[in-house]
Amino acid sequence: MESFNRICLMLFLFLKLSNQSDPRLFQRKVANYPAMDVVGPKPKPEWITAYEQEKAAGRIPNIPPAIKLGPGSIKYPSGVNPLDPNVCSWTMGCKSPHDINDAPDGMMGISFDDGPQGGAVELLRFLKSVNQTATHFMIGSRILGNPKDFQAALTQGDHIAVHTWSHPLMSTLSDQAVLGEIGWTLQIIFDLSGGRLPAYWRPPYGDADNRVRAIAKKVFGLQTVIWNHDTNDWCVTSQDTNTCGNAGPANQAAVTSEIKGFAASSKSPGLIILEHEITVHSVRAFSDSWSTIKAAGWDTRPIPSLFNHPWYQNAIGAFDNPIKLNSVLNATSYINDQLTRPTKDLTSDVIASTSNSSLSQNSTNSPQSRAQSGMSRKEFKSGQFFLVFMIISLFSQI
Repeated sequence: MESFNRICLMLFLFLKLSNQSDPRLFQRKVANYPAMDVVGPKPKPEWITAYEQEKAAGRIPNIPPAIKLGPGSIKYPSGVNPLDPNVCSWTMGCKSPHDINDAPDGMMGISFDDGPQGGAVELLRFLKSVNQTATHFMIGSRILGNPKDFQAALTQGDHIAVHTWSHPLMSTLSDQAVLGEIGWTLQIIFDLSGGRLPAYWRPPYGDADNRVRAIAKKVFGLQTVIWNHDTNDWCVTSQDTNTCGNAGPANQAAVTSEIKGFAASSKSPGLIILEHEITVHSVRAFSDSWSTIKAAGWDTRPIPSLFNHPWYQNAIGAFDNPIKLNSVLNATSYINDQLTRPTKDLTSDVIASTSNSSLSQNSTNSPQSRAQSGMSRKEFKSGQFFLVFMIISLFSQI
């Protein structure tokens, strides 16, 4: 039995080594960033290559881009039904089962969009005072313009996620433009965070269809996150006035009242509220509601922690060291495997073949075990031959 267990261990390590992908999608600071707020910046060649492979494999659907009508408003070309499950435009009313829309019962996802902007400093100060971590869906251009605020969120232990480079209606962009919006935001986060690669993104305005979702997921490994309650706090200006007319809250007090109302609602499903760190007023509406939220008994967490999932594709949580590489693994199926794979024992891992990613939900999730992803091609081949030799040797002893 002991020999069998040793063989299982060697087979497990061999399969893990065999399943490593060649590094290719991101390298640290290999090029200048696009200009701030340019829509659909030109993607890097390696992102295009990864996209073309996914497209050729049939994993990126042929859905024509939508047509922009105004802020947050779109329509699709004639003959395209946006409510067709094969298209599934969130903006037009289709709720995809593949998106995160709701928190588990009794839980509230704490997240803020569009940072780092004017409310970032006050938001971080408040979160620290109540010992709460949050997810920040950050715009790449805002990170470029406010790197110190980005670093402050990271240093405090908050979770960083993607909110595109320029905040466009994503379904209206070409495939190449979608690649640039997501890829460059991932790149700047990867560069400035010590090598963390985000696992989550939120499309601006919630605007995503199955084409956009597939590019985010299949090329970049990102899980799409939407929301189930909207504060419209972005309507409140830095002067505490309303820019949306009758369509939004009048001021900070109105946003506070709205959040308190959400907190008093049913705990099934749990809450994911759309909030922003654009101004101090949107932030204060949240902080003024905090005592009501906690008094109602909500379990408040950043988005991935609602589901006990890792925060990044190559690091588990806030202070977990990411894989220290010049580049990171192709993310095509990386996050998908670790999100869906249940914890298994060693023997089950061996039987499970090569479908498991190098970032799983069991004990192999330690920084030490994940570090094997950083080996060179030569080390990889040498490791394979060594393990084959060891397996043969073990069999000969039975």
